[in-house]
Amino acid sequence: MPNIGVVGGGTMGAGIAQVASANGCAVQLLEIDAATARKAIEGIGKRFDRQVEKHRMSAAEAAEAKKRLHIASGPGDLADCDFVIEAVVEDLGAKVEVLSAIRDAAREDTIFASNTSSLSITKLGEALGMADRVCGMHFFNPAPIMPLVEIIAGRDTAAATVDRAADLAESWGKPVVRVKDTPGFIVNRVARPFYLESLRIIEERLASCDGVDLLMKEVAGFKMGPFELMDLVGIDINYAVTCSVYEQSGQPARFKPSETQARLVDQGKLGRKTGVGFYSYAHDKPEIAYRLDAEPVVLSARLREAVLSVTQAAGWAIDPESGYVPARILCALMNEAALAEEQGVASEEDIDVAMKLGTSYPKGPLAWARAIGNEQVGLFLRAMNEAVDDNRFAPAERFA
Repeated sequence: MPNIGVVGGGTMGAGIAQVASANGCAVQLLEIDAATARKAIEGIGKRFDRQVEKHRMSAAEAAEAKKRLHIASGPGDLADCDFVIEAVVEDLGAKVEVLSAIRDAAREDTIFASNTSSLSITKLGEALGMADRVCGMHFFNPAPIMPLVEIIAGRDTAAATVDRAADLAESWGKPVVRVKDTPGFIVNRVARPFYLESLRIIEERLASCDGVDLLMKEVAGFKMGPFELMDLVGIDINYAVTCSVYEQSGQPARFKPSETQARLVDQGKLGRKTGVGFYSYAHDKPEIAYRLDAEPVVLSARLREAVLSVTQAAGWAIDPESGYVPARILCALMNEAALAEEQGVASEEDIDVAMKLGTSYPKGPLAWARAIGNEQVGLFLRAMNEAVDDNRFAPAERFA
């Protein structure tokens, strides 16, 4: 099995190290703070112990996996690694700085992979001066549980580098999707409307946070509503990804960050990790914390017809005024998936797989659009685009 260097001992780095060691790889964990590194290794060991308790690993397997984990004292300890996977702070300069030191110590055939969720692999490879050996390996949190890995090729990444990274992830039991180096890759790009249109809906006083969440779960079949999910991920993290995708994409209106999120971040109300976000977690059961009084939804005749075309085709037994919310969010999401496929970000199959495995969506958005009917989705998008002044619902070619 290949030797793996993991850079960063936070949640993602520790999760990747756990996956690697559980699958037979020797791991060197490099972390600037020794206490953080020790905490990460101890945490992985405890998780292996829980796997034994649940009869998912034998005691012998856990013991061997623990032995494969090592704390690196510096970049030199990663000199013999076949892969170096970086999971440090989401800042290009910080990534370049830490990987440059490792590059100088590593072998000339070592693959360098970044776990970035939205930064440019092309720019990272150029800055390191070895673009052919740099790719993205975007794991999802928590890495030991979430199955998907996005494999990202920069403009000058060698095909062999992408193949080796994909083979590694698959050897760890991870389904992979191959992605062009574009802002947000697949998942963080295509998922933006799930959050942003939900935020716009509450800002327009068309529904409450818990009302949107309920509709998306009970009508559209999502496991979590957008506001519940933002609280779980961290409102600051979700907002930062939106800002990154917005800026790198040239500031299109459909990716414009939400002022509501910005205010909550400024107030330190970041979701579950701070005890309050859109919901309060002070008690056993979450309670709504961000309240805006919703007003009745009033639809034009054209928009009402468009909503009905979607809800009836989707099999939702719901009135148009209530169906407007899930139809708006879902069709915007489908349109973003179609735009990504149209622009060559990834194949239709990989986009659908990524959104099901990376975000636990009930269906792939493009397959879902076909099931509802591209004509019906297009009718709704055109009606919505006529109702807004920023052209953000302009349909992709398949819906035009």
